[in-house]
Amino acid sequence: MIFLEIILLFGCIIYAAKLGGIGVGMAGGLGMAIAVFVLGLKPGAIPIDVILIILSVIFAISCMQLAGGMDYMVKLASKLLRSNPKYINILAPAVTFVLTVLGGTGYTAMSVLNVIQEVAKENHVRPSQPLTSAVIASQIAITASPISAATAAMYVVVKKMGGSFGQALAVIVPSAVFGAIVTAIISSMQGVDLDKAPIFQKRLKEGLVSMKTKKEAEKPTTRKAKVSVAIFLLAVVFIVALLLFKPYIGHTLGSRDIIIISMLMAGLVMYWFCDISLDRIKNTPIFGGGMESLVVYLGIVWMSSTIIGAHIPEIKTQATALLEQYPALLAVAFFCVSALLFSQGATAALLVPVAASLGVDVSTILASFVACSALYITNIYPTTAFAIACEDTGSFMDRKWNGSWVINPPPFFLPGIVGLVAAVPFGFLISKMVL
Repeated sequence: MIFLEIILLFGCIIYAAKLGGIGVGMAGGLGMAIAVFVLGLKPGAIPIDVILIILSVIFAISCMQLAGGMDYMVKLASKLLRSNPKYINILAPAVTFVLTVLGGTGYTAMSVLNVIQEVAKENHVRPSQPLTSAVIASQIAITASPISAATAAMYVVVKKMGGSFGQALAVIVPSAVFGAIVTAIISSMQGVDLDKAPIFQKRLKEGLVSMKTKKEAEKPTTRKAKVSVAIFLLAVVFIVALLLFKPYIGHTLGSRDIIIISMLMAGLVMYWFCDISLDRIKNTPIFGGGMESLVVYLGIVWMSSTIIGAHIPEIKTQATALLEQYPALLAVAFFCVSALLFSQGATAALLVPVAASLGVDVSTILASFVACSALYITNIYPTTAFAIACEDTGSFMDRKWNGSWVINPPPFFLPGIVGLVAAVPFGFLISKMVL
């Protein structure tokens, strides 16, 4: 019976990877139907805490987007990039990293990718270099964001194991930053200079490359856009402060309740002061994408917890000794599953509870957490695909660097792998000092 269940688990994960998007959750629903109604398994635990946190954060970000706050943040990032073009290979990943950490979602990075490629080619920098590092840095930044679904899923478990929010941040933030830095360094070394690239010269002669900035009518920043950003950032600071200084404040609230209350209130305050229409919130792109992610978590994570949970004693016997001897194997598991599910949040919600049930300590979980960032392994993920699509110089078209295979060769694969291989040992080093 266990072999059938393992086949079902991996079969549904592979099918989920094929479907992508909301189909990942639907594949999980298929797995649940077979596991419960055919194989007779007892339904596992639904990741209620994570789903509620995602719902509240997405609601607040959607309110900010409706007020123009997301456009305002992107506008500031674009000005920074255009004002310092010589440092595009440094600033591009830094900007997408910060936007993702503050917003809790990697889709914020997509808004500046076109600006990055324009600034790069105007300064004769191979656009694939900053675009690659920007995309990967954004994906890594999810594991450093205090309000991302992945961090929420991880901390819900780590908190029960005795780990504090301060300890978690002290490990995951430096690890993610270090991984992003290494990625940027490797990316900046890939490929010949733009002026020496044969494909660029050919496309330039054929008139396929625009070397002029596409001037778009710049919308004036409204007061309500600035206010919405201020409200959202204050809510994030409030959440971090309550969790970080919990021993000194003396409250007994958990992270789930603090985040949900703060995000719901942030949305309401934006309604009061930013003149947003309540019936338009559900139509924002971020709200739609967030609802899709909820279906993903509900389906695939519930299915996995049902099948794996039925065999924790057997798995624990085999896996505990292996993880004790090779703790970095948890990072390998994070890496592989995130590459399949295209979601750091779903990966964390699936694997962190399993790791905890196997007796993996807090230090190992935190140090390995950055490895939940392998979404660049294929060219299907939206930010990766958009980076390739928006670039017109041909720097992604060379067979060696184009990323057109199902499993990406450089430019994404090599910097991403090296970045995470460097970040995980760094995380173990930091976690030993912190914990």
